[in-house]
Amino acid sequence: MSAASTAAALPQMPFGRLAAIVVSRPLRVALAVTALATALRLVDTVDSDVAWQLWIAGRIHAGAHLYRDIVEVNPPLWFWLAIPVERLAAVLQLPIVTALIFTVGMAVALALWATNRLLIDVEPGRRTFTLGYSALVLMAMPWMHVGQREQIVLIGTLPYAALIAARSQKRTVPPFLAILVGAGAALGFALKHYFLIVPALLELWLFTSDRKSWRPLRPETLSLVTVGVTYAAAIIAFAPEWLTNVVPLLRLAYGATGAPTFWGLFGPFTVTGLVILGLCASQHRRLAPFEATLSVAALGFAAAYFIQSKGWAYHTIPMVGCGSIALVSLLTQPGGLPGSLRLLAPALLAFPFLLAADDESHPALPSPALLDAISGLNKGDTVGFLTTEAALPWSVTLQHGYRYPSRYMGYWMMSAIIRNERLGSPDPRLTALGRQIITETVEDFRCMPPQRIVVWRPRRGEHAFDILPIFLRDPKFAKLLSHYRVRDRTSLETYELVSALQLPKSGCLDLG
Repeated sequence: MSAASTAAALPQMPFGRLAAIVVSRPLRVALAVTALATALRLVDTVDSDVAWQLWIAGRIHAGAHLYRDIVEVNPPLWFWLAIPVERLAAVLQLPIVTALIFTVGMAVALALWATNRLLIDVEPGRRTFTLGYSALVLMAMPWMHVGQREQIVLIGTLPYAALIAARSQKRTVPPFLAILVGAGAALGFALKHYFLIVPALLELWLFTSDRKSWRPLRPETLSLVTVGVTYAAAIIAFAPEWLTNVVPLLRLAYGATGAPTFWGLFGPFTVTGLVILGLCASQHRRLAPFEATLSVAALGFAAAYFIQSKGWAYHTIPMVGCGSIALVSLLTQPGGLPGSLRLLAPALLAFPFLLAADDESHPALPSPALLDAISGLNKGDTVGFLTTEAALPWSVTLQHGYRYPSRYMGYWMMSAIIRNERLGSPDPRLTALGRQIITETVEDFRCMPPQRIVVWRPRRGEHAFDILPIFLRDPKFAKLLSHYRVRDRTSLETYELVSALQLPKSGCLDLG
């Protein structure tokens, strides 16, 4: 199908010639979509995880040591990637969220440029639709979760899938382009060890497609290995505490987080992604190499989602994204889908954006109760939180410019600690961890006394534990809280500082 025939297939209109010109310029269309989505996104905020990531980048610049002064469970790469974003914001005098969104938009543009180069054999009209839709998937679908690791890995996976497809067709790829694509993909895959399933599956697919000509040593595989080895060495050199302090903590307590049941993993994004993946799989004989590699990547990301077993919607982003782009490419292929499925596919391709729009228009946080709990506070005020739900403080802290006094993002570990208490023979390691967390919280709050402390008191039936009674058992914490009076008693109790705390003479690090 030529560009002219693609334009002719569009509804007849007086701008037919303009349509023909548009569909013949794939990269320009994709970059225009990216620029528009980025510009619209600049005025919005970020989710709680990304807010914490950006706050950590600022604290590292101020002298804090990750995993020693700040307790964080994720490997360091995601936070290291935020450091240049924080510096860019400081140099240009921009809000850090604006700098992040601009950086993500540039990464999307670079991924689309590389993908366009690698799909040069695809007719321009088809490429225009595929790349234009890809721009929406990369930049607009993760609207609420911009900057999340899942969006970053999706950005890197798109050109990498196109590169593997080109290898299967024995097309010549410039070494510099292959190195660039491999390095970009490696940074995404390195963000979570679960993501390594994807390059492994893609390499297996390439091997099985033509065993005789398969070569393991290629510019992109050397890039993957180089980035991986460099990252491992950097952890040992600059963040050894992640291995010595955090990994044991993860093994001890992280299993208590996540979906309460297996069926809790099947949210609307998950079901949509699985249906799209199933549709692509049912047409495996019709799939072109690019569509096949994206389907394989989607399968790998689906496996990563279920292995993590958290049920969080943003974990589905790369699965839904890869599957959707594979489907739109298949849809634009002459004879790519039989008649009945050609009617179903457009609805499936639109559904992820409808779900994303619904999430954006009905955010769970900040809730009215949380907004009431922080009412009257000003930018620069110090606000402490006691909650097992880390999204609670980080839906408002960075966004409102509050100073945050704790080394902990949230007290998710307390769920495992309380469950441990209820056992007939509790694990003494978890008991000791609970005492350590409360002691360190008292130290943090004394170093940077919160003007207000917000405490989540879950109601009966909520999937959470009330941790305030555990904290109040500690005499030092009870004494600290005696300097506060209750402002409100709701599901979010707020305590206002009424008498000065005695500050420690030394040993304090300003985490605000």
